Amino acid sequence: MKLSTMPVLLLLLGLAGTWARKPGSQQELSAAPDAGFGADGLAQIEQSLLNLAREKSTPDSSTLESIAIILSYITAMKDDVLTRANATQSGLSQSWTNLANCRLNLTDASTNLTILNATHRDCSQEESTMGVQLLNCMGTCETQCTSSQAICDQYCAVNVPDMPTPSPAPAPGTCHFSGPVKGDDEVGDYKEWDSNLWYGRFVDYFDGLYTDWTTKRTSCVNSVTTMQNCYQQCTSTYGTSYTTKKQECTDHQYDLEAAACHENSNNCLAYQSCHRALTYTYQADVSSANASQSSWSSEYRGIMRVECLLSAYNSSIVSGADLTAAMNSCQTRTFYPCTEQPSLCLQFYPAPEEEPCNGTYGNNTMQPGSGAWVEAFYTDMPNMTTWEACGAQCCDGGGPVPPTPTPFPSTDCTLCTNESFAVPVVR
Repeated sequence: MKLSTMPVLLLLLGLAGTWARKPGSQQELSAAPDAGFGADGLAQIEQSLLNLAREKSTPDSSTLESIAIILSYITAMKDDVLTRANATQSGLSQSWTNLANCRLNLTDASTNLTILNATHRDCSQEESTMGVQLLNCMGTCETQCTSSQAICDQYCAVNVPDMPTPSPAPAPGTCHFSGPVKGDDEVGDYKEWDSNLWYGRFVDYFDGLYTDWTTKRTSCVNSVTTMQNCYQQCTSTYGTSYTTKKQECTDHQYDLEAAACHENSNNCLAYQSCHRALTYTYQADVSSANASQSSWSSEYRGIMRVECLLSAYNSSIVSGADLTAAMNSCQTRTFYPCTEQPSLCLQFYPAPEEEPCNGTYGNNTMQPGSGAWVEAFYTDMPNMTTWEACGAQCCDGGGPVPPTPTPFPSTDCTLCTNESFAVPVVR
């Protein structure tokens, strides 16, 4: 049995009124990609309108109000689709922004680093004071070395006579001269000497040489002893404590660098956790958005076809247009959601790649051993101090080389004598 136009329109009005809804919250819209009237419901309305047209029912002015109401529902459905698309795009963009804002931060010096840096600086100042004291003491010993060298040079210059064994050996009781001897009392080629006088002169001569040698050697030994005592005093009073303090300051530097590496590693782990979790969230949002986009694109095409059919009915009533031709045109027409409503096509952004860390630094602004690190922590070191090569596990191997420390005077006091006058070495 054929239905009249009005009952069919009332049926469609009930369907549209049941399925149409107002847009919900953004959370509801983004969480329910299939929310809305639905392609199946639209297909039912479309089929009912086509059946109505095939019955050749003649629309009249009494149906205009019903068509207008149905059109208002259809418009609300279309607005609902657009609202859901905008909400999905907004959520997708926020998900990407959250991921992009998950950044690797290796540049902040924490309170712990500030404390360790202050400790290292204070230690370096103490090292500087002790280094100056040791330098002054060593300077005094260096002057004493110069004095010892001059005194010992006099000792080394003493002419110790060479006493070779005569050949052939003289017979007992004889005294031979190697050649003619001129003297006060001459008898032939030989000078007659009283043996006692000759022996006395011989002893006096060598006794004088020995006395001179002994005196200058004693002066050399005493001078060297004074120099040795000077170096020993520098070592005991300043050198040992200075060496200990210097090592203490180096240990404080290593503590500072190790702390920075430890903190950077923690930041790296926090960054990796953040990036991986938000990457998973963004990928899930992209997958959900793709499904939603496919759903509302089909829904939009159904809405626009129903809108076209209703407009055809409306035109046939108002202007007497050919309803069948208009219906066929609606059936064959292709609707393009992205062209007609660009907001229905989502914009997807590539997920940022995870930055390398955990010992491999993509940004070494504050990596221990780097130029920026040296400038931040080792600028204007106290007098006679310097920083050591980075000693932590995460050091930048290509960073600046530590400057050469101020040298102390040499403790190698070179003496002319071969006798052992050991000088303690102060390092």
